[in-house]
Amino acid sequence: MSKPSFGRRIDEFRGARQLYEESTTAEQSRQIQEASTVADDNRDPTVGALPPPDPELERLEPLLGKWKTEDHTHDSNLGPGVRVTSTETISWLDGGYFLVSTYETVFGNEPAQRGVNYWGYDSGAKSFHVLFFSNNGPFTEEGNRYEGRVDGGKLTFEGPARYQYDLDEEGKVKANADGTISVAWWLRDERGNWKPWMHNTFTRLKD
Repeated sequence: MSKPSFGRRIDEFRGARQLYEESTTAEQSRQIQEASTVADDNRDPTVGALPPPDPELERLEPLLGKWKTEDHTHDSNLGPGVRVTSTETISWLDGGYFLVSTYETVFGNEPAQRGVNYWGYDSGAKSFHVLFFSNNGPFTEEGNRYEGRVDGGKLTFEGPARYQYDLDEEGKVKANADGTISVAWWLRDERGNWKPWMHNTFTRLKD
């Protein structure tokens, strides 16, 4: 049996979420009424069934696994271009609401940057979001957060840098014919405009 299209999956999700919200609201009202008339009723009125993970997250499935890349950055406001190597392991957090990636990246002769990314999807804002934490400095809202949107067959994230994946016919992150996955990166120049920075090609590693 063929897998439902993204459009159908998203419609089903929205219907399920509406039912969830309606049932949760009804359940909250019922529990609040009971709590007001029964002194020993200790049930939490906010308790209810969890909504399902947004099917938009399925776009990220091709990223699952262990990966490596070796490329070279262009000259930028960070300085001359350098060799860059990276390894990354990506998996679902239990529940399927977030993707988690741990990485180790080395730029030139600099110390290795090690960290973890948490990828999620905001159904209300209709956008992806990524928070990352690393040994490269403390967390800041401006410096450690990306927002991603789908447009024109591409998934583009913007934050302290800009990076972009091509999408396949199913709307998922596209794998090349040899199984690799490509990511294009930009940095802002001194005028604040996005300028190409590097192009990563990730090769899957065996478990």
